[in-house]
Amino acid sequence: MFYSNVHTHSTWCDGKNTLAEMAASGLAAGMTDLGFTSHSYAPFDPGCIGLTDQPGYQQAVRSLAEKMAGKLAIKCGLEWDYFSPPPINGYDYFIGSVHYFTPRNGVYRSVDESPESFQWTLNHWFGGDFLKMAEDYYRLVLQHVTQNQPLIVGHFDLITKFNDQLQYLTEDNQRQYDQLAREVLAEISQQLKTWDGMVEVNTGGMSRGWTQRPYPAEVLLQDLQQRKTPIIITSDSHETKTIDYRFSETKTMLQRLGFQETMQLKDGEFQQFSLV
Repeated sequence: MFYSNVHTHSTWCDGKNTLAEMAASGLAAGMTDLGFTSHSYAPFDPGCIGLTDQPGYQQAVRSLAEKMAGKLAIKCGLEWDYFSPPPINGYDYFIGSVHYFTPRNGVYRSVDESPESFQWTLNHWFGGDFLKMAEDYYRLVLQHVTQNQPLIVGHFDLITKFNDQLQYLTEDNQRQYDQLAREVLAEISQQLKTWDGMVEVNTGGMSRGWTQRPYPAEVLLQDLQQRKTPIIITSDSHETKTIDYRFSETKTMLQRLGFQETMQLKDGEFQQFSLV
C-alpha cells in the first residue's frame, strides 16, 4: 500500500496541474496523505523561476488541506535548491536538491534542463570531462545537506539523467564516478542520522522518459541498504497522471536489493512501513 507522495509539484511552479487537481489525483490513487513541494525561488532561471509568493503558496496549501480534511491529509513542503535564498518559516519539511552547477561570472547552468544544455555545459565548462562535472555537482549536494539539513535528499544522482541519450558515463570513467558518488552518499548518510533524515527514491526521470531507473542508481541504493539509511519512494510528480508513477515496480526493486522498510507520510507523520 502506498499512502502518499511527498514530492509533488503544481502550477505554483512548473507543474501542469493545480493543487486541487493533484490532490484529487492522490485521492483517486488511494492515498491518505500528500506533500506539496514547489520549487524554491530561482530568479536566475527563466525556465523554472519557482515560488515568487511563498506566503500565498503556503496559504493556498493550508486552505486546500482544510477543504480535504478527513479525506486527504496535506503537508506544505518546499523543494529547496542550494542556490535559492533561504525560505521563509512555515513549511512542514524540505527536500534538498541541486539543479545547477557552480555559477561562473553570474551565469547559472542547469543540471537537468535538456540533453542539449547538459552537453553544452559539459563541453564548455568542464572541457568534456564528466568526472570534473560530477565533482562540482556532488560538492554542492554535500554542502546543501550539511548546511541546510533537509529532511529529504532530493534525486541524489540527478546528474546521470541524460546518460541514456548522451553516453557520458563510459567504461573508462564509470568506476571513478561510482566511487565519487558513493563517498559523498556515505558522508550524507552519516549526517542524516543526526536529524532523522532520509533519501528519496525518485521515479521522476522515468516518468519523463529520460531514464529506465529511479534515482539513485542500484549501486548507491545498495549502500543505503547496508547503512540502513531511511528511504522514501517519490514520483517528483508534475502532473496528475504520474502521482504514483512506477511505485509498485520500485518497491519490487527495493525488495530485491534487500530493503525491508521504507518511510511514508501517513496520518500527517513520516513513519516507517514494512516492504514485506
